[in-house]
Amino acid sequence: MVRNDKVMKFEGDWENFGVLVEAAEIEWEARAAEKEMAKTSERNNHNKRVQKQECKSEPVEKRRKMTIICPEPQMPPLLKRRIEEIADVGTATVWLNAKELTISDVKEHLDRLFLPKTEALKQFLNEKEIENLDRTNNRTKVVDPEGDEWDLIFKYWTKVNQYVFTSQWYQLVADKGLQSGEVLQVWGFRCKDKPCFAINRVGQRSELANTNGASSSRQQ
Repeated sequence: MVRNDKVMKFEGDWENFGVLVEAAEIEWEARAAEKEMAKTSERNNHNKRVQKQECKSEPVEKRRKMTIICPEPQMPPLLKRRIEEIADVGTATVWLNAKELTISDVKEHLDRLFLPKTEALKQFLNEKEIENLDRTNNRTKVVDPEGDEWDLIFKYWTKVNQYVFTSQWYQLVADKGLQSGEVLQVWGFRCKDKPCFAINRVGQRSELANTNGASSSRQQ
């Protein structure tokens, strides 16, 4: 039996024809199975490449899980005076942490800021406030770096396990020109026996890293 491409021509003894046909069918089935296995392997490799590319393109903020606790900085005098004007008498200002703004933190359609989740924030809130944060829209005052007050909603989103500012947050972002990568310092204080906040901007993280690196070099 002679095979040319997809055609098989029989040139042998007809008495053995049945055996040859059966052998040919087995050969074709084996070849078909090999082709199917090759296609399946190629599809699997393609899916792995796609998944790898999607993983590489995943926003950095989604992969960032660790919260870095920063030491308390000195509060700017303007911000300090503004807090003293509106804070409850006898209450202390509490350092909560620094927050690097992500891309999503400054998106207009999202209109929210994820706050740094720290033990200091939990201790700043009382038990009743913690219980109600995921149930009601809690109005809060936020004092920006220029001393302006903003009326925002302070909530706890259980789905993402995060404390957030919402409602008019983007208005603050647009008005003050806040950008992703910029670092904010966040304090808490009491105003009319409610949790209120103050934020100060200290520049882009990359600029701060360069400044700290230069300072360390000069000290050495």
